[in-house]
Amino acid sequence: MLGYLHVIFWFLFIEILGLVSMPLAGIAGNRLADKGYSAAKTLGIVLITYLTWLFSYVWGFNRHTILISVFLLCLISGIIYRKQRNLPEKKILLSNEFVFAASFFLFLLIRIYLSEIYRHEKFMDFAFLNAVMRTSSFPPADPWFASGSLDFYYYFGYLSVGVPGKLLSVEPSMLFNLAIALTFALSFNLLFGFGYNLTHGKIRYGLLTALSVILLGNLQGLKEFISMYLTRETAPIEYYWNSSRVIPYTINEFPYFSFIHGDLHSHMLAIPFQLLALAFLLNIYLRKDSNRVFESILELLIFSVSLGFLFPSNSWDFPIYLSLTFAVVFAFYYGNYIHSRSLYIHNKSLSRSVTGFLGTVVSVFTLSLLSYLPFYLSFKPQAAGGFDFVPPELRTTIGEFLVLFSLFLFLTFSFLMTRLESRKKIQYFILWTGISAFLARELAISLLVILLPLLALSLYSFLKDLPERSNAGFSSLLIAMAAFIAIICEVLFLDDPISGNFARMNTVFKFYMHLWVFLAIAASYSFYQLYSRYRSFPENGLPTNRVYGKKVWMFSLVLLVLSCSFFPVVATFTRIEDMNAKPALDGMEYMKELDSGDYAAIKWIQENLRGIPVILEASSDNSSYHYISRVSANTGLPTVIGWTSHERFWGRDNEEIMTRIEDVNAIYSTGSIKKALELMNKYNVNYVYIGQLERQTYDIKTDKFEDKTYFEPVYQGSVRIYKVKKGF
Repeated sequence: MLGYLHVIFWFLFIEILGLVSMPLAGIAGNRLADKGYSAAKTLGIVLITYLTWLFSYVWGFNRHTILISVFLLCLISGIIYRKQRNLPEKKILLSNEFVFAASFFLFLLIRIYLSEIYRHEKFMDFAFLNAVMRTSSFPPADPWFASGSLDFYYYFGYLSVGVPGKLLSVEPSMLFNLAIALTFALSFNLLFGFGYNLTHGKIRYGLLTALSVILLGNLQGLKEFISMYLTRETAPIEYYWNSSRVIPYTINEFPYFSFIHGDLHSHMLAIPFQLLALAFLLNIYLRKDSNRVFESILELLIFSVSLGFLFPSNSWDFPIYLSLTFAVVFAFYYGNYIHSRSLYIHNKSLSRSVTGFLGTVVSVFTLSLLSYLPFYLSFKPQAAGGFDFVPPELRTTIGEFLVLFSLFLFLTFSFLMTRLESRKKIQYFILWTGISAFLARELAISLLVILLPLLALSLYSFLKDLPERSNAGFSSLLIAMAAFIAIICEVLFLDDPISGNFARMNTVFKFYMHLWVFLAIAASYSFYQLYSRYRSFPENGLPTNRVYGKKVWMFSLVLLVLSCSFFPVVATFTRIEDMNAKPALDGMEYMKELDSGDYAAIKWIQENLRGIPVILEASSDNSSYHYISRVSANTGLPTVIGWTSHERFWGRDNEEIMTRIEDVNAIYSTGSIKKALELMNKYNVNYVYIGQLERQTYDIKTDKFEDKTYFEPVYQGSVRIYKVKKGF
């Protein structure tokens, strides 16, 4: 019953936050058809998270600080509403509320059948979420490296759900699943707004855009379906997984895979924050009756905070959206310059446009960084080490790329071809395609056959649209950005600790999500334009070859849509079938059967231990992706050493990691109280955890822990927990 109350309170709080943030979203989205309402809930979460984080440097991270932040947001929004009293239409309010509620509860229902926080990297995600919930200051403690902190990681995604979770006292094991459902619903709502805004208020295209980006899969889903049910070549458990491993040695996730997979990773949590920045950029692009990109200081601050939020949430997103910001601001000022020139007042318009562009991008860049200065001052990433070139044998093939993006490429190419008005321009495009094929062969980058023509067409469409700055131009910009990112991924990769054939895994993993979002949004708009165009030409007035061409085009589109629709349906049912778990909101329910002693002991820790005391538990050099580190993961309490391969990847010294593994072994195995206490003092260990896993891993000398001079048993059952009373 308590779990259902948490769901209701969680949903109501997000609803209230959206209503409170509506005046602010209206300022940053005043040129959009929905007046920014589809972005209001996400903006509210960003602002509450940001204000709480900022105030925590004064008052600490606690419920009082969150309440102060909520009160301040209400105060600012109230003042703005009293001045403007500009609310969206009833149609906009009702449609957005229905879309958000339906998507939230629908995916929460799916999560209830996939709720367990176990396997893959869920322990890592849960450890970070718990660490954020427990901390009173930032950066939070590293739960898998005692005395370390998360100064190497972008943790704002966890903070964005941790803030309302802490305010409403939601148990972290429930919060994990509520966070995934919320991220799904916020993303769906924002994408609905995107389609609605790009098509001048058409609800059905809002739904089409949201469904295309969030729910569709790639063609691998059809291939796996055939293998699984027709030729019986693969086991059902592999079905959903293979669609994210189309390009060898890489990860090519897309939104629905991430949501159905259920790892609470930063790249998934950041999806609505990316879309928030994108919505505000669309608003700027469509602002044609103003000489300023931002009509007020408050709008500049809202946009800069929203854009800056991307780096501490998922740092890979920030350079992409900063580049898009530069492109949109350029479009704004260049469009104004062309308009001024047409009115014969261009004597000073060029210099004014140049200075305006430079001033705006510098202001946005500076504010987006300065707003998060405390984060950057403590941020010490060690995983990245520059860039390197992609070897020819590791590059993506045309076939692999088409498996991933065929549907979107079919629609976007079709739309862009309609932007070529003359036969001569079509001939130039054919010539450029031939040149692209030659460059692809000479440079050994086969994807250039697709990407260079796509980039040329989209840039032409974007530049052509600059005087008008219409939705078609913005969609073209998204296509151009996607093509450019894809080209970069074929040339360069971020040099991180992963080497060999997997060297560019993370680069493709992080950037291909942007390709999916940009191409899917643009493809949905392309369909809207093409459908409107072809519907205006009755078939009885067209030549026979055009009629057949139209039918072939429609048949191809239907075939592609159906092929990409296999994944969400089959993946959802097979995932639920494979998990074979009892419906539950609590992600720790599985532990009752796996190890009931651990379940009871960890629940006791969650209820009774405050702060961030260090707890000793089992570890090994092969701990990653296993049940090891289950105590720190499920409580957020730091342990001496957790998942070792992850800590190495994040930049921890390998020698120290091995020393810590040996020291943990020695503490459990030694019969000497003095040696055990000295080692525990070294890592400030406050509690010792002895469960079934510890007994299986070590030859534990338990007598020393029974010495009440130094230890106090605080929990006794199949698991024993000892409190360290004092050092030797």
